[in-house]
Amino acid sequence: MLNYLIELVTRAGHWGYVVIFLGAALESAAFLGVIVPGESLVLVAGFLAAQGVFDLDVLIMVIAIGAALGDSLGYEMGRCLGRPALLRYGSRFGINEERVAKTDAFFTRHGGKAVFLGRFVGFARALVPFLAGSSKMPYRFFLPYNMMGAFLWSAAVTLLGYFLGASWQLAAGWIGRASAILGGVLAFSLGLVWLWRWAMRHEAALESAWSRFLAQPRVAALRLRFEPQLAFVRARLTPDGYLGLRLSVGALVLIAASWVFGGIAEDVMTGDPITVVDMHIAQWLHAHAVPWLTQIMEMISLLHNTVGITIITLVFAAILIAKRYWYWLLNLVLVVPGGMLLNVLMKHAFQRARPVFEQPLVSLSSYSFPSGHAAASTLFYGMLAAFIIANTSSWNRRVWTALLAFAMVSLVAFSRLYLGAHYLSDVLAALAEGLAWLALCLTGTHTYQQQKQQINR
Repeated sequence: MLNYLIELVTRAGHWGYVVIFLGAALESAAFLGVIVPGESLVLVAGFLAAQGVFDLDVLIMVIAIGAALGDSLGYEMGRCLGRPALLRYGSRFGINEERVAKTDAFFTRHGGKAVFLGRFVGFARALVPFLAGSSKMPYRFFLPYNMMGAFLWSAAVTLLGYFLGASWQLAAGWIGRASAILGGVLAFSLGLVWLWRWAMRHEAALESAWSRFLAQPRVAALRLRFEPQLAFVRARLTPDGYLGLRLSVGALVLIAASWVFGGIAEDVMTGDPITVVDMHIAQWLHAHAVPWLTQIMEMISLLHNTVGITIITLVFAAILIAKRYWYWLLNLVLVVPGGMLLNVLMKHAFQRARPVFEQPLVSLSSYSFPSGHAAASTLFYGMLAAFIIANTSSWNRRVWTALLAFAMVSLVAFSRLYLGAHYLSDVLAALAEGLAWLALCLTGTHTYQQQKQQINR
């Protein structure tokens, strides 16, 4: 693909400079920067300059001039269209009267710095010139900062692409076969961040949408018709009472996790297609292993073996004792040591051999199904997350706690897959096993405590 792109631009000759000039200019023309990927185009142009397609000095000047002219075009559009257009079309981008007033005041105090620094921020690069024009910033003040920002941005981004292009073979050799794995890790991390931001932004919207749904005539009629059944469900979902929400959620989690574990165990014992998937994934990961990533995975795995989990569990227990959280201490004792003992019993019950390779990354003689590391991390981080969530009222902190616990468990599970110590089904079964035991312990202790409090009343 790279060779094809280089050949295509080479055949375009000097017209290639025109394409890059237009990309840099259009990105800064008001809201077009949201659509036109000018920075990416400049980065690729610098990369191609390292391959001899463009002259580096000429390329930097062409991009700088295009960026400066694009900013000037955005400035003129803002000056001519002004505040009405900004409020009419900018609302799609979160721009309102209050923000426009703040922008006017900002450009009065820091107009020059905003123009200069806005060039290096993707979203601002498309909007700052328009805002400068609509705020009636004098062009004689706008132009010098605009030219300085455009030139420095052009040089920085183009040279970045150039040096990446000059050393792309070195980078490819360093990253090597692990690039696909790193891409997956990056995608997973970005997914967690997106999930957290979505949960933060839509809490009120989700509550409002649910209220509107319940208020619909047909839904209201159904609620009235099935009021006895709904009353029973509400009693199971209320936070109060020992037969309320926690028991219901705990029972559902226990049933679901046990069902998943049973299904995986049956498939493993009968040699269903999941075992074929196990082999493909194990072989692919082993083929893409590189020394530096292997060292990281070995460290993660080492920190979460029996000794590592025992140490961090003892530290957690010491904190609970110091704080006199006896209820949570009881849960911790039941969840982690009890769950790890259950995992050992399961291993001996199924006696599944570990993956075999000609040059294994780790050599283990114990059984494979289910994964002890994955089960232990699920038990410990699940217990820690339950403690934090139960003792904080902050929605932000609760969401972060749940996501971080999930990320840690996933990281430990992946380390075992990467090292070739377990199959995918071993890890998935361990997660289900740990979650089922965690739900059983937490639900059982909570129900017992609530029942005891009711009797004492």
